[in-house]
Amino acid sequence: MASDFGDESGEKLFDWFLRLGQDASEEAIRASAEKLKSALRNLRGSLDGKAPGQDVAVREFARLNLSEFEKLPDYASLREIIDERLIQAAIEHDFAVVGGHDHLVFRVADAPEVDEVFRTLEKDVDAELERACKAREVKLSHARDEEPLEDKARAARTASKAAHEAKNATHKVERFEVKTR
Repeated sequence: MASDFGDESGEKLFDWFLRLGQDASEEAIRASAEKLKSALRNLRGSLDGKAPGQDVAVREFARLNLSEFEKLPDYASLREIIDERLIQAAIEHDFAVVGGHDHLVFRVADAPEVDEVFRTLEKDVDAELERACKAREVKLSHARDEEPLEDKARAARTASKAAHEAKNATHKVERFEVKTR
């Protein structure tokens, strides 16, 4: 439809609509990143670095409730990321379902290392967020630029035809005569 407005202004209008869609999606990405960082901060806050008192029975294993992560989009991927980070740090761990929610189970002695893994993951969220937003922006602009002009024109003609038909669609009312006495 660029020819309807003149090539330049039509292309600018198209770009404007694309930016609206990109911005809305980027806001969703940023909101999810903030939720993930919040979940990581909350999880790290539940790691108690204090040494147990003498009168307290020392537990060998600790568990962290991952229910806040379960609420995030694509929890399975997040769980894989956590698993891989802990494996890279050589931390013995497992996932267990307790009370209907996943829990991360690890040795109490490894708590400082687990905390470090989650602290590093929290820092990585910001860097990866910016990288994902930039990559998405580049990908969308390339996809639009690589679309053949014939396809763009065909889509514009189809949309124009549908709009024209919708405008011209009227209800026909039949008139008929009624005789009275």
